[in-house]
Amino acid sequence: MTWRNYDVGMTTAQFWFDPICPWTYVTFRWLDAVRQVRPVVIEPRLLSLYYLNQGRDGVSHGEAHRASLNLERFLAWVRHEAGPDVMLKAYDFMGRSLFLEGDAADDELVSETAATVGLDQVAAGAAALDASWDEAILADHYAAMSLVGDDVGSPVIALGDGPAFFGPVLSRPLTGQAAGQVWDGCVALASQPAFFELKRSRGPAVKIAFE
Repeated sequence: MTWRNYDVGMTTAQFWFDPICPWTYVTFRWLDAVRQVRPVVIEPRLLSLYYLNQGRDGVSHGEAHRASLNLERFLAWVRHEAGPDVMLKAYDFMGRSLFLEGDAADDELVSETAATVGLDQVAAGAAALDASWDEAILADHYAAMSLVGDDVGSPVIALGDGPAFFGPVLSRPLTGQAAGQVWDGCVALASQPAFFELKRSRGPAVKIAFE
């Protein structure tokens, strides 16, 4: 794990995500709010729960992770074709479809997302099934693991080129100055090489709320 000094003047937040994770989508909504109140630019990158958990015992979401791999191939293609801003728009549409509307992570979602961001639906469907995009996914994935280790999950955020951290895991998106305050706390902790972990148990009362 490599730590670098973080310059507080930097504005890039590398955001690694797997699109199938609802908690990650909450983090994205928070991060999207952060850039309204702090000078932050989001750089989207992919993290694969399918590859992370491959061969591990006791993983209960294997089928969902496998379905998500096709979504990630599509998103890697979107970034290649249209750039990171369009990739973020595609991810946001996917998140709303999956977690607010209850849509399935399938070919129809890929097609609808492509149409929403103005990309060819046939090419999008082909990209989702094209394993050659796994190389780009894994390049992103291993970049995250090199910063935080492989005993985490989605999402991972890096301040510039590092330091990085898993999370934050939130039960609902924060907005306004509350979003900015949590960001400030993340920056303060992550910037200290001695910082390792901050966590509390998720009780049965903790439910995700996307709005």
